[in-house]
Amino acid sequence: MLRPGTQNDYINARVNLPTAKSHAEIVRDLEPRIKAQAFFSARVAEAHILERLRSVTDAYSRGEMGLGEARNMLKDFLKAEGYDPHQAGLRNLASTARLNLIIKQNSAMVHAAAEWKRMNSPEARKVFPYVRYHASVGSKVPRSTHQKYDGMIFRKDDPFLKNHTPPWDFQCKCQLEEITEKEAQRHAGMIQTPTPADKVTIDSESGFVFDPEHAFEEFDLEAVKKAGMMGKVREEAEIEFGDQVKFTQDAATLNVKPYKSFEEERLPSAKEWEAAPSPKRISPEEARKKLEAGFEVLAGDGRKVVMDQAVLDHWTQETGKLESDIESRLACLDYAIETLLHPTERWDQNTQSRYLKKFQKVTGGYEGCMVVVTNNGKCRTYFLPNVTKIDKSRSGKSYEVITGVESSTGRSTTQTTGTVAAPGSTDDRSDNITP
Repeated sequence: MLRPGTQNDYINARVNLPTAKSHAEIVRDLEPRIKAQAFFSARVAEAHILERLRSVTDAYSRGEMGLGEARNMLKDFLKAEGYDPHQAGLRNLASTARLNLIIKQNSAMVHAAAEWKRMNSPEARKVFPYVRYHASVGSKVPRSTHQKYDGMIFRKDDPFLKNHTPPWDFQCKCQLEEITEKEAQRHAGMIQTPTPADKVTIDSESGFVFDPEHAFEEFDLEAVKKAGMMGKVREEAEIEFGDQVKFTQDAATLNVKPYKSFEEERLPSAKEWEAAPSPKRISPEEARKKLEAGFEVLAGDGRKVVMDQAVLDHWTQETGKLESDIESRLACLDYAIETLLHPTERWDQNTQSRYLKKFQKVTGGYEGCMVVVTNNGKCRTYFLPNVTKIDKSRSGKSYEVITGVESSTGRSTTQTTGTVAAPGSTDDRSDNITP
């Protein structure tokens, strides 16, 4: 079980990074700091699948479930998404080997990031200025590339450790032991001369790099931009963290102290919300004209909301979406209007309010919409592909259920609708727009 503090902070602070890139392309294109600060998996570009991988993996890292339970939960989910859990090989996301790798490697990274921060505090460095390397602990077949460092002693500020802090390759089982100056001098022959920063090499056979020093830094959006992913990362962060993530041109700063979630408020999952019929789609040209002219919507809680150019600016300038994606969202403008008119819940944060609603997909399953209204009156829209993402968005300082029935406590609650379709069902309409 993870102790409160650093490890949970790291789990909460990482940003989801959907990517269609292969492992080799990730090694080539993503800087080490992005790999330390993001949750991603090779060739997992679907945000809702990545979110499910992360939620289960994080639960395992927190000690809330065992490896077998986590793996089987993901296999069932991926089978519903069309993957074959019986097909072996690391290229198959639903295979036992691939899921074990994702779950165990991310858990090891969480532990390493927290240990790095603890070991490199001023107090720890003063008492234990060195670490002793223990190679392949418990491994039946130690790798020679790891075994050669066994017993070596490094100063904690040695740049060598930026690329060689376990786990520095997939399934790495090495460990670092903190030792005092006195203990290090007892084995002076094992003390390594610090490696110049420009001479540090990447020894991992897979090309994997994990530099825990970057784990708690600002998320560097410019490095993601170079890989063509900045817009996706920004929107994912806004959906997950709301106004707790602050953006500059090239970076994001996260206040990791979380808002209250729907689970902490003991509210039912959005699976139990009554789903509204999906509104008809309108022509992108008509929607664009309406937003450019601006219009007012009276929200279900009585608030007057202006939808205008700011909605377009968020898509085009702040998240830099492709034109095809913008056209798809324009066609779904009535989803956002309906969400404001008849929201299921509103969550109030420090500088904004979130209005949420669930819709029934034409082909089965559910999708959602979130409209964010800032305290200065600006409006943004987000389209949520499944119930899991709706639940992820339900957080704030306080909330109000706009539709539903009165509970025995006097607080509004949602009505239970009975059996629901599996979340994350894909929409196979020809236009394939997922609001």
